[in-house]
Amino acid sequence: MDGLNKRVACLYRVSTLSQVDKETNDIPMQQNACANFVKAMPNWSIDKEYIERGVSGYKKTAVERDVLQQVKKDAENKLFDVLLVFMFDRLGRREDETPFILEWFVEQGIEVWSVKEGQQRFENRTDKLLNYIRFWQSGGESEKTGIRVKEKHTQMIKEGQFCGGIAPYGYQLVKSGYENNKGRQLKKMVINEEESEVVKQVYKLATENGYGGHRIALHLNELGIPTRKNCKWGLTVVNYMLRNPIYKGYPAYGKTTAKSGSNKRLNPADWYVSEVKVDELAIIEEDVWEKAQVIRNARTPKMFKPENMNYSNYPQQTKSPLLLIGLVKCGHCGSTLCTYTQVAKWKTKEGEKRVVRPSYRCTSVNRGIKCDGQITYVQNKIEEPVLDEVLMYLDNLEKVNLDKTISEIRKQTVAKEEKELAAVQKALKKIDDEIKKLNGEIVKAISGDSYFSPEQLSNAIRQQESGRNELFAKEESLNLLLAEKMKDVNKFVSLQGMIPNWREEFERASVDVQKMLISELIDEVVVYRDRIEVNFKISFEEFV
Repeated sequence: MDGLNKRVACLYRVSTLSQVDKETNDIPMQQNACANFVKAMPNWSIDKEYIERGVSGYKKTAVERDVLQQVKKDAENKLFDVLLVFMFDRLGRREDETPFILEWFVEQGIEVWSVKEGQQRFENRTDKLLNYIRFWQSGGESEKTGIRVKEKHTQMIKEGQFCGGIAPYGYQLVKSGYENNKGRQLKKMVINEEESEVVKQVYKLATENGYGGHRIALHLNELGIPTRKNCKWGLTVVNYMLRNPIYKGYPAYGKTTAKSGSNKRLNPADWYVSEVKVDELAIIEEDVWEKAQVIRNARTPKMFKPENMNYSNYPQQTKSPLLLIGLVKCGHCGSTLCTYTQVAKWKTKEGEKRVVRPSYRCTSVNRGIKCDGQITYVQNKIEEPVLDEVLMYLDNLEKVNLDKTISEIRKQTVAKEEKELAAVQKALKKIDDEIKKLNGEIVKAISGDSYFSPEQLSNAIRQQESGRNELFAKEESLNLLLAEKMKDVNKFVSLQGMIPNWREEFERASVDVQKMLISELIDEVVVYRDRIEVNFKISFEEFV
C-alpha cells in the first residue's frame, strides 16, 4: 500500500470541557498539527475526523467512550488505512487497557501514528514492552495530576483560601499572601463580624424559635437589616444560608453549575465539602447547624424526603398560639388536631367585649372522616396535663445515672458496624496490593516472561477493580450507618444537657421557643375523650 493513497482518520480528544473554550483552543491545535503532518506525508489525505470533547482517557474505559467505539467499528469495516493522533495518550491513559487497544488497531491492518511520537509497530517483544511502558507512564501522570489537584484544593480549603467567586454572606475576601502561577494575588475568606451576627440570628430563629425561611426573611426585613446588595431578604437566600456547611467551618465548592449560559444551583448532596474543619471560618456551632438541618428535613413533604433523612417531628410551623400543634392527634380516628379559633362576644355597659379563644379541633370534620371522639378540645384541658407529665418525666430522669446509660448505649449501638468497617478497610488494602502485583505481571507478560497473557491480566485487574468498587460502596454505606446510629447516642447526650435547666428555660421562653423545647422531648400526644397519652422520644424504661 506504500505507493497507493492512504486514507487517514484523525482522532482528537480533550479531557475536560474547559479545554475546548476559546482561550485554550486545544482541539483546533490538534487538528492543525495533524493536518500539517499529513501534508508532509506522500499520498496521505485526511478522510475522517473524530472528536471527543470532555472525555477523560483515564477515568473512562474504552467501552464507555462512544467515539472510540465508532473508530474501532470503522476500522473493522476498513474505512481508513491510518489512524493519526497528536500524541498516543489521545487514545487513552489506562495502562491495563490502552496498550492493547493500540495493538488491536495494528492487528486490523491499520497503521497507528502520532504527530509527536511517530509510528507504533509491533515487530518484536521490545515494541510491545515500550508500548506498554508508554501508557503505564501516562496513567501514572494522570494519577499524579489528580492527586496534586486534590491535595491543592484540600490545602487551600484548610488554609481558608478562596477558589473563586463571591464570598458567602457572613464572610469577606482579603489578600492571602499567596500568588498563583501567573503571579496573580490569591484571596482567602475571613469572617465579616457585622454580617456574622446576622447569620447567628438566622440560625437562632430557625433552631430556637422554629421559624421557617419565609418567616426569618420577614423578621429581618421588619428589623430593617438589608442584604449585602442592600435588598430585602427572601426565602431562597435564607434557605441557602441554612444549608451551607461553611457556617459550621466546612467550606463547600461546586454549589453551582453553568448550563445554557446561566448558573444553576446544585443539590447540596452534589457539593464538594471539605473534610477538614476550618475553625477560623466557623460562625455556628456544629450541633446548631445539624439541628437546623433536622428541623428543615422534618418540614419536607414525605414524598420528597430521601430514605436516609431524619424524620424528627419538629413543629411544621410555630405561628399557632397552641403549644402542641404538630405533635397532637385524635386517638379515635387518628386525624391530626389543628388550631380552631373561637370568638366570644358579649355586651356590657362600656360596650361590646370580644375574646378570642384558640382551641384544638380534630381535622376529621374537614376530611369527611367519621370520628366518635370529641371534635373540639379546650386549650388548657390538653396542655396542662401534658406539661405536668413532661415535668414529672424530667424529675425522674434527674435521678438516673445517664453517664452509665450513654456509655452502654454507645457500646451496643456502633460496635458491630465498627467491626465490619475495619474488615472492609482490610479487604480494600488486600485488593490494592493484588492490583499492584497484577500490574507488575503485565510487564512480564509483554516480555514473554509470564504464564499469563496481557489480556488475562487485564481482565483480572478489571475484576479486582470491580470488587474494590463494591467495597468502596460498602465502606460508604457503613460510614453513613455509623453516623446515623450515632444520632441515637447523641440524643441521650442532648437530653442529659437539657434536664437541669429545662424548666427554667421553658417558663421564661416565648411560645415559639416553648414549642421547640417541647418537640425536643415529645414524639406524639394522643388525645381521647377521657384521657391523654404522652409518648416521649426516649422512653423512661430505657434507663431502668
